[in-house]
Amino acid sequence: MTFRRRIALLAGLSFVAAVLVCSLTGYITVRREMLARVDADLAGRVASSPLDQPGLGDATRRTGTPGTAGRAPLGSPPRPTDVWVQTVTADGSVTTPTSQTAVLPVTDQDTALAGQPPTAMPELRDVEVDGVHLRMITAPTGEGRAVQIARPLTEVDQTLRAFALALLGVSVTGALLAAGVGWFVARRSARPVAALSSAAEHVTATLELDPDQFRLEAGAPAHRADEISRLSASITAMLLALRASREQQHRLVLDASHEFRTPLTSLRTNVDLLNHPGLDAATRAEIVTDLQTELEELTELTSELVDLATDTRQVEQPEAVDMDALARRVADRAGRRTDQTITVDAEPWTVWGRPAMLERALQNLVDNAGKWNPPGSPIEIGVRPGHVTVRDHGPGVPVAERGLVFERFYRTESARTTPGSGLGLAIVARNVAAHGGTVTFGEADGGGALLDIALPPELTR
Repeated sequence: MTFRRRIALLAGLSFVAAVLVCSLTGYITVRREMLARVDADLAGRVASSPLDQPGLGDATRRTGTPGTAGRAPLGSPPRPTDVWVQTVTADGSVTTPTSQTAVLPVTDQDTALAGQPPTAMPELRDVEVDGVHLRMITAPTGEGRAVQIARPLTEVDQTLRAFALALLGVSVTGALLAAGVGWFVARRSARPVAALSSAAEHVTATLELDPDQFRLEAGAPAHRADEISRLSASITAMLLALRASREQQHRLVLDASHEFRTPLTSLRTNVDLLNHPGLDAATRAEIVTDLQTELEELTELTSELVDLATDTRQVEQPEAVDMDALARRVADRAGRRTDQTITVDAEPWTVWGRPAMLERALQNLVDNAGKWNPPGSPIEIGVRPGHVTVRDHGPGVPVAERGLVFERFYRTESARTTPGSGLGLAIVARNVAAHGGTVTFGEADGGGALLDIALPPELTR
């Protein structure tokens, strides 16, 4: 069953249920009120000496005002005259008016009630005589007998039947109207959902990640704040993220293929030279050294490409990271790998982050500084709450290029003659941004480059 039909059916059933409850309550209330009026009329007839009805004679007369049977008080509606009356004794004998051909039914409870005093509670019930529906009261007279008065309920039954038919008509009409309104509302409500589904199917079939076209097809205005608009905005944001990811992957593949081309060409050329028959030993040794250098660059480039293409955030959980201990660990490892002197000036600082990503970011900054730092000068790591700095004493970076060094595969003019892939600082920027921080390139006092990692205060623990 479609979404529209479910909403229409739910609306119709809800209305029918509500109408049925209201109709049943109204019917019971009206019936109870009408029977209460009939019962009041019958009780009034008992109190008005109905024993004076014609044909019952002196033997059935009760204490009361003679001749008042069937009379209504001044200002009240006239009482119906088609009432049936009779008396019943404790032994079961029944006396009826001479003009009344039918006899009201008598039960053991009626005969038992005939022997009760006048203060006993009368009994009211529905009976049927010759196909006529009656409401009957049986009240004791205190003289060993009871009087029974019945009034036809034909008018009441007709009124209730007409009322029930009216309620049924209202229920059916209301249900059809509710189903129609539900269908209309469901159709209008489901239209954006259908458009969203069509747009999603279009994206799946064509892989065209165009958020503007998606918003147009979905028909969800940006200024609306309902659930459909929120869904459209969420899917649009998802498409934007997917498109950005695809563009980054495409750019990464193009840049990587360009970067791989140079070392691969050099390797191919050197391998061809090694196969030359007249190659002397010195030249062969030089070519082998060049091959080793190119292989090292390929290894580093491959490692950085894998690191850059892998989202560590998906596999590494945040935890408390001691930044001063992390800085000393990076300095010790870099000192063992190179002949550089690396100093650490750190204050205690603990952040909530991903340790491997933060350590890789700091390691890349130290490795980058090692490429430019002159022999005999230290690389300085500083740790202060909120900031981690790495300083070298090299030539620094021109101001015009400082905003570009964190882009993938970007290398300054002076760096193109040195080993490297141009991905190290891009990894730094990616890892720092994943923690909500920033990394900036500045110039230290006395010369040299100063790179500063700034992390937001909410990470501090």
